Amino acid sequence: MSRHSDAHLAGRQRARLRLARENGYLNARCAAHQLLVQAFSLWCWRLRIPMVWLEYRTPRSRYGRVHLDMFTTSNRLTAAGQAEMVALGQARASPHDACWERVPLRDLERLASSVLRAAVRPGNYEPNRLKLVADVRRQNPEKLFAVA
Repeated sequence: MSRHSDAHLAGRQRARLRLARENGYLNARCAAHQLLVQAFSLWCWRLRIPMVWLEYRTPRSRYGRVHLDMFTTSNRLTAAGQAEMVALGQARASPHDACWERVPLRDLERLASSVLRAAVRPGNYEPNRLKLVADVRRQNPEKLFAVA
């Protein structure tokens, strides 16, 4: 058994994954798209790039969804980045992800491309680091309990 992420995909799904790697976003408008999204997320995680994918709202809907996931990177969106995501369309944005719920099908690819460009633009993201807490055991006791 192969250890490649796309070894378990069918031929058309492999073609979609190959096109997603070229474009930077995944068109997951197909049946049983969960395996395809998992394979693409693994690829994005390995490259440390934001994951952008689009899908249908329902199988016969005239609208789709666009998703941005920053969990595949070590970054998060800044306030300016979240504002730019909302400016691209009616989005629900947080520091770690964003979602556009009711996008007409003709605009899905354009929006996904714009979202990817905005997510990697300098100033729209920052490192997702924990704030360090001072270790009181290593401090000099006179400094800790000094009376002014």
